[in-house]
Amino acid sequence: MPKTNLPIESIRDDLVRAAVEERRVVLSAPTGSGKSTQVPQMLLDGDCIPSGKKIIVLQPRRLAARLLANRVAAERSGRPGDEVGFHIRFERKIGPDTRILFVTEGILLRMMLSDPELQDVAAIVFDEFHERHLYSDLGIAMARQLQEEKRPDLAIIVMSATLDVDALADYLQPCVALKAEGRTYPITINYSAAAAKVAEAPVWDAVAHHFSKLANEYPEGDMLVFMPGSYEIQRTVQAIQAERAARDWIVLPLYGELPPREQDAAVAQYDRRKVVVATNVAETSITIDGITLVIDAGLARIARFDPHRGINTLLIEKISQASSEQRAGRCGRTAPGHCLRLWSEKEQAHRPVREAPEVKRIDLSETVLALKLHGVESVADFPWFEKPEKKSLHRAVELLQDLGALDNGERLTEIGRRMAQFPVNPRYARMLLAAEEYGCVWHICLIAALTQVRRIVLPLRDRRRNEEREELFGESKSDFFHALRAWGMARRQKYDNGFCRKWGVHGQSARQVEKLASQFVSIAEGQGLEAPEKRINEDAVRRCLLLGFADQLAKRDNRGTLNCSLVHGRRGELRRDSAVRDASLFVAAEIDEMETRGSVTVLLSMATEIEEDWLEELFPNDVAEKSLAQWDHREKRVTAKRARFFRDLVLEEKESGEPEPGDVAAILTGLVLDGRAELKKWDDRVEKWIARVNFASQRLPDLGIPEIDDEGRRILTEQICDGAMSLRDLRDADPWPALGSWLSDEQRMAMDSLCPQSFKLPGRSKPIDLRYEAENDRVILSSKLQDFYDVPASVLTIGGGQIPLTIEMLAPNRRPCQLTNDITAFWENSYEGVKKELKGRYPKHEWR
Repeated sequence: MPKTNLPIESIRDDLVRAAVEERRVVLSAPTGSGKSTQVPQMLLDGDCIPSGKKIIVLQPRRLAARLLANRVAAERSGRPGDEVGFHIRFERKIGPDTRILFVTEGILLRMMLSDPELQDVAAIVFDEFHERHLYSDLGIAMARQLQEEKRPDLAIIVMSATLDVDALADYLQPCVALKAEGRTYPITINYSAAAAKVAEAPVWDAVAHHFSKLANEYPEGDMLVFMPGSYEIQRTVQAIQAERAARDWIVLPLYGELPPREQDAAVAQYDRRKVVVATNVAETSITIDGITLVIDAGLARIARFDPHRGINTLLIEKISQASSEQRAGRCGRTAPGHCLRLWSEKEQAHRPVREAPEVKRIDLSETVLALKLHGVESVADFPWFEKPEKKSLHRAVELLQDLGALDNGERLTEIGRRMAQFPVNPRYARMLLAAEEYGCVWHICLIAALTQVRRIVLPLRDRRRNEEREELFGESKSDFFHALRAWGMARRQKYDNGFCRKWGVHGQSARQVEKLASQFVSIAEGQGLEAPEKRINEDAVRRCLLLGFADQLAKRDNRGTLNCSLVHGRRGELRRDSAVRDASLFVAAEIDEMETRGSVTVLLSMATEIEEDWLEELFPNDVAEKSLAQWDHREKRVTAKRARFFRDLVLEEKESGEPEPGDVAAILTGLVLDGRAELKKWDDRVEKWIARVNFASQRLPDLGIPEIDDEGRRILTEQICDGAMSLRDLRDADPWPALGSWLSDEQRMAMDSLCPQSFKLPGRSKPIDLRYEAENDRVILSSKLQDFYDVPASVLTIGGGQIPLTIEMLAPNRRPCQLTNDITAFWENSYEGVKKELKGRYPKHEWR
């Protein structure tokens, strides 16, 4: 292929050399420099790639992967699927002669799982790595590991527009870092003067208003508008088309779910001016020629874990400063540009510098499942580019164990192996596998789609209409069934806006459900599942929901309350408008935490009633009966019950005689340690003895005396409580037998000799108790200053003369006047000052 005049050409020779010699390259090049289209071609044309092997180019988005493949194929005078191809979810164009293959991150992961050594791949190019998607982080770690262990010939090229080169170069050492400069023209950036009003008005109306102003002010060049998602894009397109200034413009949307023909139309060139309304796919991944104007709404859909639904979702959020700079840069590639931001300059300064990487903000259960399938034993020890937080990994592993994908040893089960084949959240994978068995795949696909959108059943203000709707819905054992009936009604009316408003159905969400459900059906059918549309089997669907949300099983406290206990020791309250508000046992697909007046209320919704017999049928190893000892607040004693559990959730309990002594001791110990019960004979003398033991443990390790730490106190308290049944029994409990058992006879004798309880000063008739302070590594001897006259320093020791005492000298009023570790230095340097201060107040005492 002939050389181009793009800025990336400046590093062609260095790139080819580094790919051949070092096999690891970090490339920083600005957007518009040509890296996404030219680097794969440079590698292929530079004799870096052996015959018959491929270059895999990783793209964060499906739209970019397809458009870039089309562009590169055209540049090489071919068609997608020949020398250049792409593979994205639901679409692939690959042929036997394909050498450059553009793929999305999830596809690369699937390739590495199905062919761990990537035998037909010579190079992997990670494009737009700065976006830090989870699967790109995972992919680079797996590629590095593969290169180090089995494929030293594999080339790894990582490139980005705004890359932290140092951190990545450190991770990939040894590697070559390259940088290509871009060509940019001056860009003026303005902020909306009416930012506060814009926040109140629909953002598409603000865009349309500013479009008209810019179209008149700048008579040349095309425009790019950034919006967060497809809905906002469609509203913006409509709003702009309604403007008089748009009569001579072509207005085009651009987002991932558009049909390919409409995507291609957005990046095509025309003899009229055009405005493209796009998601952040146009921020870095693709370059649209001719853009000189940008309107930035400052919003994007950001992937984040949604604790409300227990899944990853896309939430509309304000973009970072780095993203806003990238967006502004789109209008300065071919001519001077102008960017208008629909927020204030003051707000810009307070936005985050850049987005946090996905590994820090999304659920990792699907990733952990993929790693387990890849053979990774410990996900914590996996060589992550950036390690996730421990609590995120724990949450992911716990969920997979709850779903049956991992056993208690965190090993992949057979059901987990099958779940890992589905490119969906593990909850849905588990439900789809169950749906195959129960013959309800289509309805589970619908339910999975319902969890992805805003709730489609809206509250109705008209009480009579609301009652009519409830009669239409009928009684139900799941909130999902009401949602399905509402969706079915809207579908039959072809989502007519008037009908949807009348019956309180969110029309836009209902439309999305049909589209999303078809995608889930495609995934299910891709795994060999049959998904015919047929009449619902409600019990079958409820069983599937139990298998997918077993970790959110809840039991009502009693029939008179909506308060519940959940698995994993949690508490919650079922929403009052739930269709299953009379059920005693249910799973909740959505959990909300609401903070009111300083306290947090956990609300459970999208609930499905569960039959208790199903638990033993579907989870035979998780249902058990055992004796349960618990504290009876009214009786002030420990009582025994026989309880039936699902995991740690009590399903049923009844009285069962006297509790086991060990259970009683453990409960009473907890009351004592929590401060709700008192051991009256655990007094100051006991605390002094413990301080002495801990000092001996620390300073005399050869004695082997164990320290009495928090766990030691718990053990001693449990021994003291052994045999007691109530608080009354604890009142006179003697702690000394338990304390005495802490030491052997030899240890006790050695401690009494080397760390005595008291010390006798020469000339004093009575010994003085010593104060042991293990935390300060000292033993304090406290007495009147005059008691230390003529006492040599060599006498003031314990531990066989190895541990000097800290001397606390008391004034005649018994208050401390000096603390010293060196009594000789005190007499020589400090005594006269102390004497001068005290003698005047206490002249009758001896002062030498």
